[in-house]
Amino acid sequence: MTVEPTGRPAVRVLVVGPAPAGPNSRGGMATVAALMQADPDPRISIRTVPTYVDADTVTRMRVGVTGMLLSAWLILRGDVDVLHVHLAHGGSVVRKSFPLWAARLRGVPAVIHGHSFDFGGWLTGLPPLAQRVVRAALPADRWLVLGRGLADEYSSALRLPPGDVEVLYNPVALPPAAVGQVADRVQAVALGRLGRRKGSYDIVRAVAALSADVRASLHVTLAGDGEVEQVRAAVRDAGVEDAVTVRDWIGPEERDRVLAASQVFVLPSYDEGLPMALLEAMAVGLVPITSPVGGIPEAVTDGVDGLLVTPGDTTALAAALERVTRDAGARAELVAAARARAADFEISGWYTRLGELWTGLA
Repeated sequence: MTVEPTGRPAVRVLVVGPAPAGPNSRGGMATVAALMQADPDPRISIRTVPTYVDADTVTRMRVGVTGMLLSAWLILRGDVDVLHVHLAHGGSVVRKSFPLWAARLRGVPAVIHGHSFDFGGWLTGLPPLAQRVVRAALPADRWLVLGRGLADEYSSALRLPPGDVEVLYNPVALPPAAVGQVADRVQAVALGRLGRRKGSYDIVRAVAALSADVRASLHVTLAGDGEVEQVRAAVRDAGVEDAVTVRDWIGPEERDRVLAASQVFVLPSYDEGLPMALLEAMAVGLVPITSPVGGIPEAVTDGVDGLLVTPGDTTALAAALERVTRDAGARAELVAAARARAADFEISGWYTRLGELWTGLA
């Protein structure tokens, strides 16, 4: 049994969700899981049971079934004081229903941490009977979501009392200094899943709409997984191979090198929660060009600490790219404001909130 320095037993928190970030676990939710696993609070003892990895179908099913059964068994055996599940939608609901109902049967308090970019739309799109099954599958003492608008969405879709849903913004570690903004050619970067939802094709079209002299002063790198080959084809078809490079998923060390060599972060998504990649880019001193969706407008104010463009508006996206390329002064002002805003999401406060929540429930 883990104990605090005071001699009291540490609160045993079981975290269930994607495997913490690594070669076989990608994306913002996996990054959050890794940060949670590293919680330094001596009052807390974290155990993580993964129910999802980025792998082939057989491996995903094996990890999912094993994680469902193991987490439920640990709870029923009495080894858990608080259950904390990371939830998306679809199959994630099935995987989390097992430990959640084990917690309900055992009397263990449960927290559901919602990361979905469109949970309300997904749930309300199901037949009425399926909606009732989903609501019954997710018993929780507390819900956490990534923004105020998302809190309203979850409360409405799940028919929860508003007080049961709290906002816990994603965290970021603030580096001691920003990356350099002096460059012969402005480097913009988009990291993560590539595809329509992330606005990858809109980036290509926006670059193609730029004048030749702006394109000569700007280079965009898109790196991630998803529709990588399709985005490469779009770059070739648009004739912008001189200004846009598409790369496969890159690991943490290479990601840090790319960010350090860049000045602009581009994420014109159609749906989001609160992207970890966005907060990380702001923290290291990149100008964010993104969309006012999900929790993003609560982190980025247009013209103050970033530029917001309507999803699908490639004309506005091109104008934003041109502005940050041509105007180094405006770029520097946005960088300073973005770093200051990122400090509001500094990770120490996040750990404090979680510690208070878990110890309070236990």
